Formats: sequence, C-alpha cells, structure tokens
Amino acid sequence: MKRIVLFTCATLLVANFLFGLLLSSYEWLNVLLSSGIIILSSTFMLLIGILPLKDGFKSSLYVIYPALGFIEFMLSAFSPDRIKDNWAMIALILLVAFQIIFLFITNIISNKIK
Repeated sequence: MKRIVLFTCATLLVANFLFGLLLSSYEWLNVLLSSGIIILSSTFMLLIGILPLKDGFKSSLYVIYPALGFIEFMLSAFSPDRIKDNWAMIALILLVAFQIIFLFITNIISNKIK
C-alpha cells in the first residue's frame, strides 16, 4: 500500500506542476497550495497504514480521507490567488485540523477496543 500511495502522490504532483505550467489561469499560489494538499493527503494515507488501527477503522479511513483530500484539492485549486481574505484557505485549515483530530481520536478508540 505504501508504494501505491507514494506512486500516486508523485504522479499527482507532476501532473499538478505541469498544469501550473500550461494553464495561465492556474496561479502559482494555487499550485503551491494544491501541491501541499497532495503531500498532506498522502501523508495521512501513509499514517493510516502505519498506525495500529483495527481493520474496520482502516477501511473507513481509506475511504474518508481521499474524499476529504479531493475536496481540499478543489478548494486549493480554485481559491483566490491572494493570502489575505482567502476563505478557501480558512476552510482548508479547518479541514486539515479536523483530519488531524479525527485520526487522533480514531487511534485512541481503536487502541481501547480489545
């Protein structure tokens, strides 16, 4: 699974960078944000595989986290090209915070189940 996640991450990063080069409307702030989201989503997927979670939790998280990653990618790709007054960036920060808290709570609950 690790190789699949790493290969997918590398492929998506290269495609994202090429889209940034080819599309004039795809600003560099958006390319950086979306590349960061791709790396962060891949890191979460690797963490799900590494953490000692029960199989039910792992299979659920393997569905939820890519869906959230896709939503985050869309937010980052279509966000305004400024940092100030950027509501999409605020939504991204909140979604990432939710993912961190959700993974932390899932890890605790999974370890308490015998």
